[in-house]
Amino acid sequence: MKYQQSDCILEIANKVAKIKGIKVLLKPIYYPYKKYLEAKRNRFFLQNGKGVLQQFDAAMKDGDYFYTLAFGTMLGAIREKGFIKHDLDIDVYMWNEDWSPEFRTHLKKHGFELIHNFLVDDGASGREETYAKDNISIDIFYLYPPINEHPYCCDFLMYPGTATFRQSIEQHGGLIARRIELPIKKERTPIQFEGLSLYVPTNYDEILSFRYGSDYMIPNPQWSFKSHNKHIIVWEEKIGTLSE
Repeated sequence: MKYQQSDCILEIANKVAKIKGIKVLLKPIYYPYKKYLEAKRNRFFLQNGKGVLQQFDAAMKDGDYFYTLAFGTMLGAIREKGFIKHDLDIDVYMWNEDWSPEFRTHLKKHGFELIHNFLVDDGASGREETYAKDNISIDIFYLYPPINEHPYCCDFLMYPGTATFRQSIEQHGGLIARRIELPIKKERTPIQFEGLSLYVPTNYDEILSFRYGSDYMIPNPQWSFKSHNKHIIVWEEKIGTLSE
């Protein structure tokens, strides 16, 4: 896959950069190249993402699986009526109670390849899957019952100083797992998305305000998914694992 090749290139560059005296020399090359790769991936995604999302929606309806748009894809649906211009992938929510090995088989039948499987406690406490079709990736964030006030899903970050998930696991034994709490219920409503009829949670306004702030309809170039607030909890007693 093209994005996997780019990932390997960045991993090699990161390892070479640790050689004494090399990092400063690589800086003028590494960061412009990384930016170039992201811009190229973004252009490809905006040209091809809608078609893959339409196929994913058809596959989910064919299997009668419950899902909604999530995170940046949901934000784009509400604010832009389509993808946000800097999007790189598709985000959706599912409830972990709906996951099964048969679900993977169903998506594979429709041409979606499992790329990454991120877990906390072997999936008992957290799960995120990445599928791909035609070099477009779809991240499925699985929702779990509340530990505190709200249901949560998990995302997974590389440890500082590592460039890829593989590197993070080799050097630190795993990934940083975070719980992202959301005031979400298992209810959904259809919405128009670039001419498609897709689903978002019925209380999307509450969720988007909770995640991005009450002014989420105004683009904020400073916002980062790595941002912390009291509802994004680094799960220090847990570690994320990765299966490919």
